[in-house]
Amino acid sequence: MIDLIVRKTPPAGLRPALRASLEAVMTHFEVPDREVTVVLVGDRTIRALKREHWGEDAVTDVLSFPTWEPGDPFVPPHLGDIVISLDTAQRQADARGHSLTREVALLASHGLTHLVGNDHPHADGLGFEEGAQGPEWEVFHGAWAAAQAALPAGS
Repeated sequence: MIDLIVRKTPPAGLRPALRASLEAVMTHFEVPDREVTVVLVGDRTIRALKREHWGEDAVTDVLSFPTWEPGDPFVPPHLGDIVISLDTAQRQADARGHSLTREVALLASHGLTHLVGNDHPHADGLGFEEGAQGPEWEVFHGAWAAAQAALPAGS
């Protein structure tokens, strides 16, 4: 189940596309029966969260807050929260030449990959889709492929 909290209103069509793509990623990771909360915010909110939890006073695109420790044999019903800045997502979508919907789906798939226990080295620029390579990135690319396959045509 995906609980969507909207603090910044997205364009029409983004919500159902986000749900469809994230459900596909949850199936990809074999956690379709778990819950995830996605919060859509603006830059001011995500900057405050990053400062509070990571000690960095900077805007970012997506933050993940897992509710369990990877490796723990008990996986709780709620995997955690994914917070996405629609402001930063729009700038990145513009820079990449695609829609905000596609960018938000990309960020949600990335956030969910972290929630299920995967991490990666820091990526400069626009993130992993822009050429990050190596075995530690494969799980992120697989999640993104699952998300893309579930997006409506033209997203």
